[in-house]
Amino acid sequence: MPADRAADFYVYVFERDRIFQRLRTFEGRNGARLRTFLAFHVLKSLFLEWQRTSRDLDTVSLEETPADRSADDGGPPEPVAPAPSLWETLAPEERLDLKLLSLLECDLAPDDLRLLARLSGRSLRDTVAAVAEVQQRLGSRDVRVAELRAALDSAWGWLVLRRRELQETVEKMRLLGVDHDSPTRRRLETRRQRLEAALATRLGQRDRLLAQMRTFKVTTPYKDIAYLLNAPVGTVCSRIFRLRQRLETLRGAQEARP
Repeated sequence: MPADRAADFYVYVFERDRIFQRLRTFEGRNGARLRTFLAFHVLKSLFLEWQRTSRDLDTVSLEETPADRSADDGGPPEPVAPAPSLWETLAPEERLDLKLLSLLECDLAPDDLRLLARLSGRSLRDTVAAVAEVQQRLGSRDVRVAELRAALDSAWGWLVLRRRELQETVEKMRLLGVDHDSPTRRRLETRRQRLEAALATRLGQRDRLLAQMRTFKVTTPYKDIAYLLNAPVGTVCSRIFRLRQRLETLRGAQEARP
């Protein structure tokens, strides 16, 4: 986002002590860290809340009055019905599929739960329990991502410090000269080799952390959606594929509309 939009979010977070009211609920259960709770629960929920409340308003030019437009057009303009939003054009089952894909951030409404119960053939009570089970699994994955990100931050900070130390060591060796054989130079050479080996090891650790983070997805896995719908995974893949095609078609039609 642009800097001014980020500044608006910053103001929103601290306005009316919103962030402090959310942080007050932190209890540190199950070894949860405050930083993880802040980044992946408090700020995420505040951001989604802010996004829902911020809407771009349609503007009308002040250079032209309705009377001017009537004179130019030869009469009052015909009322035009507002075009339906992309969400409104979707069928109830398609809306449910989208919510299931973002189950960690989208709470299902009672109508969604009733529709899910009908599609899965479960009772409403069993459907609610299944949704809670999947949300709990997704929440644990979210905490795992936070732990990986914290480890990645730690590895990055270590790399920055050690690279700086390696540069200082190489500079000291350069000032001594290549022909200067002394205990000091031998000690610096040993230190340089040790730092290079440690950097190579930590770089490998950072690459492994990045690879692990890429395996985590924000969306709900298809197997979990299949479990909720009580349907084969292949059926879910087909449903999501058709939904994406329909969304692309609808979006293209909306962009082409004047």
